[in-house]
Amino acid sequence: MSTFAVSFNVLSVYVKTEKVVVASRNLEPYRKISPSDVKVVELPQKGLHPQSIRNTETLIGSYTMCPLIAGQVVLAGHIMSGPTQPGISAEIPRDGRGIFIPAEASRAVGGLVNTGDKVDVIWSVRGTSYYQSGDSYGAITIMREARVVKVINDQSGEFKGVVIAAPPETCEKIAHYLEAGSMYLSLVPWDVPGNSIPVDAEVWLGK
Repeated sequence: MSTFAVSFNVLSVYVKTEKVVVASRNLEPYRKISPSDVKVVELPQKGLHPQSIRNTETLIGSYTMCPLIAGQVVLAGHIMSGPTQPGISAEIPRDGRGIFIPAEASRAVGGLVNTGDKVDVIWSVRGTSYYQSGDSYGAITIMREARVVKVINDQSGEFKGVVIAAPPETCEKIAHYLEAGSMYLSLVPWDVPGNSIPVDAEVWLGK
C-alpha cells in the first residue's frame, strides 16, 4: 500500500467527513440537471460551505444558474427549481432590462468580450460629414460600465454583439441611437469597483 493511501486511511479516522453533491462534468448555465450530471462524494466536514447540497434527489430536474466545473461542490445558489427553464433574464436586476447591442468585432475590442465583462457603450454618428469642432468628434458615451449578460455569436462563431443589463430609460436611448449611428464597445478594466468576486461564491475540490 502506498504511503499516500496509508496516510489517508489514518487521517480519515480523525477527520470528520460529510456527503455532498459535486458536478460530475462541466455544466453550462440554464442546463436541466440529469442524474449523470452530478454525484455524491465525501469531503472534510470542516471545510464545507453551509449552502452545499447534500443529496442528488433535490437537484434532478432543476436548472443550473451558472457554469459548473467537474468536481465543483454544488451550492443552493447555483441552481433554480421550477417547471420553466430559466434564461438570461435571471441575471438581470429587477430594476433593469436586457438589450442587445449589435456591433462588429472591429468596434468591440476585436470581439474579445466575454460574458461578465463590463463595457462602456459609445455611440458615433455615421459618416465624417457630421464632424464639427468641439463636439467630441461626433461620439458620446451612452452608458458606462454596462455588465455583459451574454455574448452573441452566429452559427459560424462570428461575433455579432452583446446583451447588456441597463436601466429602462437607458435602453430607450440606446434604441434611439442605434437608428442614427454606430455602436462601439470599450472594455472596462476588471479591477474597477464592483467587479470583485465574493470569496464564498464558489466551492471547488471534490473530484
